[in-house]
Amino acid sequence: MPAESKCPYCGSTDIVRDVTLRSAGVAGDIGLQHRQALVFVVTEALYADLCKACGSITRFHVKETDRKWVTG
Repeated sequence: MPAESKCPYCGSTDIVRDVTLRSAGVAGDIGLQHRQALVFVVTEALYADLCKACGSITRFHVKETDRKWVTG
């Protein structure tokens, strides 16, 4: 996301990037699942960009995209 990006909801440029999502209970990991070593299913950390002006999440993303993602 470019440094000059604006919130699509309020137009603010006060965006906090790469806020890590965490679970606050026994729900387990939060993120996108992928296969590792063709056997194990692991969770890739999920990040959010947050508009400090209105509190909206402007983007969810992962940092590593070259994975064997679990789909369907």
